[in-house]
Amino acid sequence: MEIDKRQAMFEMALKEMTGANPRLVDALRNDHINLETLSDIEIIEVFWATELFPIYVEKSPHTRRAYKQDLEFVLNFVMTKSEGLKRLTVLDVHRYLFEVNERYAPRSAKRKNNMLKRLLTYLHVNHYHQHNLAFHVKNQRRPEPIRREIDFEEIERISEAFRHTVKRAKKKELMELRNETIGYLLLTTGMRAAELLSVKFTDVKRNQNAFYIEVKGKRDKWRRVPLTERASYLINRLQTLMMIEEETSPYIAFSTKKTGKAMSYEALRLLTHQAVEHVATGEHTPPHWFRRAYITKLLANGSPLINVMQLVGHESINTTNAYLQSLNQLSNISNTDLPFE
Repeated sequence: MEIDKRQAMFEMALKEMTGANPRLVDALRNDHINLETLSDIEIIEVFWATELFPIYVEKSPHTRRAYKQDLEFVLNFVMTKSEGLKRLTVLDVHRYLFEVNERYAPRSAKRKNNMLKRLLTYLHVNHYHQHNLAFHVKNQRRPEPIRREIDFEEIERISEAFRHTVKRAKKKELMELRNETIGYLLLTTGMRAAELLSVKFTDVKRNQNAFYIEVKGKRDKWRRVPLTERASYLINRLQTLMMIEEETSPYIAFSTKKTGKAMSYEALRLLTHQAVEHVATGEHTPPHWFRRAYITKLLANGSPLINVMQLVGHESINTTNAYLQSLNQLSNISNTDLPFE
């Protein structure tokens, strides 16, 4: 009975994985995946379901989104600038590498190259290509763009300017408070932009000592981000004003266009640029700049690398170390050490 139940569960998962397409199911019934009878779109679907996201593996929404974007780029190139997956040539591969290198920064280009490499290897292993074209996919080497210098006084002014980006008259006080809260949280928590956008009011907690936010970072790893007194005050005030204005959303960075949803990353990016323009720097600053400033100032204050790595959710201490220029003395992180308070 238990075996039958598990078989039924597997069949249901298989159906979901293949989108109930019998041609895709048939392609999996041999000792290798038979791609010969499938269209380019169907091959991409099988590659997605069996190589990138098989039914026995869980990956984060962030990873799914990144893989989807990269795979869509590969598919668009194949459909518009080649004769299809079956007839890909070495010249097509080099044309792809040239286009990626022209359009994207080194890290993004490397990610898209790796996606093509995985797909080409997959096609060769499953006897769709006689030769492995992945051999010709190589990451171009060019210097990383120079990062903008961090001016701590300037970034505080930009954070304060978030409040002054509101142009609309309707619910203006609420919008100003929302933007002020967003700017201050970017400045004082070091959260990634995507993490901030996902934070709900219910994620704000309190222990015996202070307020903090429970944040889900990359690979679904949870961590606690301490809040300053002013941050907790702004959040409480925002929640109260939302009730008065009958604005219903669980998110701190709530959207004004989609009820009950958080604002998009693009909206946050534009909001940051407007704040930059307000302080007349004349430069575009992404939301991630606040996170960089937060990490840099923690290290400048003498906080240990391992503590900072855990606080901000870095997967590797090498990432944290990249922010480090000099350390004079080490001390433990506490709420009193939080920068910009």
